[in-house]
Amino acid sequence: MLKLTNLFAFLLLTLVITTISQFIFVPEIIYLSSTNNKSNKNTLEKIKKRGFLLVATKLDGVGCYYKRGQLRGIECELLQEYANYLDVELNILFFPDLHSLFTALDNKRVDIIASDLTPNNERKKKFLFSNALFHTEEWLIQRKDNAISNLKQLNGKTISIRKGTTYKDVILTLQQEMNINIKIELLPETLSTLEIIKGVANSIWSYTLADQHIAQNQHAQYPQLSPPLTIGQPREISLALFKDDKELLLHLNSWLANKKAKDILNKKNRTDIKKQYLITPWDNIFKKNASQPFDWLWLTSQAFAESSFDPNAISSSGAKGLMQLMPETAKDMGVTQLFDPNENIKGGAKYNKWLYKTYWNYLPEKEALAFTFASYNAGVGHIIDAQRLALRNGDDPNVWFNSVENHIIKLEKKSIFTLPYIKYGYCRGSETKSYVRKIFFQKRIYSNNKALLNKQHLNN
Repeated sequence: MLKLTNLFAFLLLTLVITTISQFIFVPEIIYLSSTNNKSNKNTLEKIKKRGFLLVATKLDGVGCYYKRGQLRGIECELLQEYANYLDVELNILFFPDLHSLFTALDNKRVDIIASDLTPNNERKKKFLFSNALFHTEEWLIQRKDNAISNLKQLNGKTISIRKGTTYKDVILTLQQEMNINIKIELLPETLSTLEIIKGVANSIWSYTLADQHIAQNQHAQYPQLSPPLTIGQPREISLALFKDDKELLLHLNSWLANKKAKDILNKKNRTDIKKQYLITPWDNIFKKNASQPFDWLWLTSQAFAESSFDPNAISSSGAKGLMQLMPETAKDMGVTQLFDPNENIKGGAKYNKWLYKTYWNYLPEKEALAFTFASYNAGVGHIIDAQRLALRNGDDPNVWFNSVENHIIKLEKKSIFTLPYIKYGYCRGSETKSYVRKIFFQKRIYSNNKALLNKQHLNN
């Protein structure tokens, strides 16, 4: 009987303990589940409650970095002000590459990624992105010793880019649109864009891509580099958030529209435009020697086409300096020191003006400019021969683009340059056609920057 009583007491005690344990342990499991790292409830309130905003970045010297112990870079400046607005601290967490950045965000170890991110379709499937902070575009970074003048010349060449970036998509699109073959070399994710730009300057790699605002960074300037070429269309730079943090995204976007945020972004845009607008160390000399219709940007574009801004350049034919003056032309223009930028630019501008007034000022301005530059490159006689060819083939002899430029190429063929009405013989016409187009292309880039700067002045 005693044994039965003890057994009953044991079973009763077990039942009581089991029942009580449901109330003791189950709530703990529910609690842990509700505070899982990936919880998306009240993220904004959690940030305020804990007293700090967690921002992940690569600290790569561009959008978010430290300088003399102070946070710098447009994204960090914005997020510092946003943290101030939330009345919390800004905590910066360093990650070496994009993969680790996105992994940290996906695991809810951080609140926001600030790393010059473009919200492409693949990324949008996994994360949320803020409204655009600003727009940028890809630039082809190249050295002076292997500079190309148009993107088709990338056919067969290798572009080295960091693995995991959107640059690969840009290159693939370019290949398809231009029907060319570009080799893509994928570099380690741990390399920064600034490191790769330096590698191009030091001949480790031939070409790379960089966002415009990164290429304009003071740490990306090297004398070995040639002015870049623009690739692709402008795109957005945004902040990345966890895929379910819609409340935080809404609050952040609302704050980005306020005056404080706009002031920071406008300051950045003004700085970038001024950086773009300083084209060469000799801008003031180009300006001093400019006269209609050759404004200083035309002269600058021409110098780029002639020498890639190398004041000591010497061509195989003996042309010298920034504007590649032939010794006899320099003598006619009163230039005695061909490698002096002041004299060389002055001589080139003077020669442009003489050609224009003597031969081409009867044409509309665009055509007069094109024919003057073509004459500067090939000599007036060859240009007149090309006009004769255009006229005999039913094309307009007073239109350069898609007319006379297509006929000057024919002067490379013996069957053409030996015709009885061709007075000046062989001409390397393909070079002249490319030369004129290169000048007009560069002028368009520089003029766009000038228009932006003028607009900014009007708004201030």
